[in-house]
Amino acid sequence: MSDRVRELLASVELFGEMLDDEIDDLTALAQIKKLGKDTTVFHAGDPADAVFVVASGRIKVVITSTDGKEFILTVLGAGQVFGEMALLESAPRSASVVTLSTVEVLVINRSDFQRLLDSNPRISQRLMAILSRRLRRANAKMESLAYMDVAGRLARYLLDLARDHGQRLGNGWVVVRRPTHSDIAHSIGTSRETVSRLINEFEEGFGLVNKGKFTYIRENLLE
Repeated sequence: MSDRVRELLASVELFGEMLDDEIDDLTALAQIKKLGKDTTVFHAGDPADAVFVVASGRIKVVITSTDGKEFILTVLGAGQVFGEMALLESAPRSASVVTLSTVEVLVINRSDFQRLLDSNPRISQRLMAILSRRLRRANAKMESLAYMDVAGRLARYLLDLARDHGQRLGNGWVVVRRPTHSDIAHSIGTSRETVSRLINEFEEGFGLVNKGKFTYIRENLLE
């Protein structure tokens, strides 16, 4: 198991330039947990006591309005980090995290993570870059909610999904596992029925094919 944890940590962008002995030290600190589908990893407002790396499966980061409506901020998959922002500012969790499938996560507790940042400035720099990209993505999502129609928001969502989580097949297509239409609707501020209708329209008029739970998108649309 430790070899698998080490390999995963070495592949994560945040830790990608660490020396071998530093990766070994980090591996010794990480604990692996397996969680079932629809499990809440933590709630908004919880103390920030750990940083997480997705080892397998997918999670969603969500906020809930006062009337109980859920809005999905982002979906993360294997090799991606979450829970790190609250650690940097010593604040409670700003959003909840829920599993979308059976998930394995690596857990590094807060004190160990902070010592890691103190001892390795390169990790701090990369963490700032990752957070900056996430902020730009969040700003783009807010902009699309404010100015784009539903079709435009859905198109941007599917293209971002393919860029972040898709697998290039080498034949001009990218395949990505598609979230449920309900989860997509919660991400772009519309109804599940509207998502279903628009995805069917996209399939008829654009370079998009749906097969079961997977969507195939023409690679040139991502450029």
